[in-house]
Amino acid sequence: MSALFSPFRSKSVNPQDWVSKYKFWNDLIYEWLAHTMQCSFSIVDLNQAFKRKGCAPLCLLTVIEELSRNNEIIQETDFFKEPCETWTAWSIDIFVKRPISWSFSKMKNYIVGEKTNNIETRYVHLRIVRELGDVILSIAEVKKDNILFPISEIMEHCKSKTKKQISESTVRLTLEWLKQKKKVAFKKSSNPNSELLVKISIQTNEITEVEEGMYKLTKQENKLIKEIELMEQEKLNIVNEAKLYLGKELRQMAKMRLKRKMELEKRIEKRAQALANLRVLITNIEDAHSNSAVLSAYKTGSDVLKKIGQNGNLTEYKVRDVMDDINEALEENKEIDSVLSETLNTDSDAELERELAELLEEDNEIEVSTAVSDSNSEIEKLKQRLQDLRMEGLVSPGKDVAALPSVPSNKEKTLKELECL
Repeated sequence: MSALFSPFRSKSVNPQDWVSKYKFWNDLIYEWLAHTMQCSFSIVDLNQAFKRKGCAPLCLLTVIEELSRNNEIIQETDFFKEPCETWTAWSIDIFVKRPISWSFSKMKNYIVGEKTNNIETRYVHLRIVRELGDVILSIAEVKKDNILFPISEIMEHCKSKTKKQISESTVRLTLEWLKQKKKVAFKKSSNPNSELLVKISIQTNEITEVEEGMYKLTKQENKLIKEIELMEQEKLNIVNEAKLYLGKELRQMAKMRLKRKMELEKRIEKRAQALANLRVLITNIEDAHSNSAVLSAYKTGSDVLKKIGQNGNLTEYKVRDVMDDINEALEENKEIDSVLSETLNTDSDAELERELAELLEEDNEIEVSTAVSDSNSEIEKLKQRLQDLRMEGLVSPGKDVAALPSVPSNKEKTLKELECL
């Protein structure tokens, strides 16, 4: 610990020891700021926090210089400086203001002393600011319907998210950094008792009067809802008390509680009517905003159509001429298609058709003559077979053939059948 509290030696003597010592103090400063939920600090604050046995660290000045050189911390005066909106302003800041400021600070350090000035200077730890900024932006994910939040609600969200106490100055400093990054916008009302309103949006602008009015109406709506809920609960308690008095046969006390219940019902009815009117007003404002957006879109579309008509010379007569030209071209194309689809050499086709018919007729005649000749040859074969037939073994020797009864032979039967066919 004595070595860590001692001033830094030259880095060239023992680079490894120098780096490890710097890393120790760098991590310790970050952990202390994260534990105490602070973004801003000075060397005086660090000496007070890290004092041990009445001795303060003597090396913090070197640590702060190294952190500033590495852009891990920044002076509060530079942190709250508004970013340059134009290139001209940026050039003046880089080439004029900063050199003059640097020369003045060097002269002052030479005359007054550098050590005292650096000890009292306050710095902002950028890593802590970024982490706390992410916590603040997460409130928009929890409450998606809202875009405006009072700073007290943001502080409560940060406390519930980190489980640590956080000061309003730390939240404001983080909001300032988010504003420079164009992630939030905030507006302080002229009323000293009013809270700072913060608008959280990815593409945020200044808080408009419409958004502020909607926030106030929504806040009043929530307030009326809570009042009605409390009065309804009180009414239930009064009814229960009246039942207890009736159970104890204290009728007058029960009547008094019921009278109180009737008064509460009248107040609830008034509050409910006011709530209904508020909701109607909020709905009308939302509809008007939506109608305004639609009207703006219509106007943009109309302007675009007019520009297209002006630039392209788009008129009714020119459009009709173009359509007539298109129809004429289509008709001409149809005629060309019909001409191209006509058959060529019609006379030769007719001659070919006649030749085909003649060929078909010749084929039919050949088939018929072939069939007739085939049938005649079959008949001749049958006749020849019938003539070759003989009646053997039907007459015994010594008998006259004429004495036998006339029995038609198979040949005669066959001839008769052929004649019938």
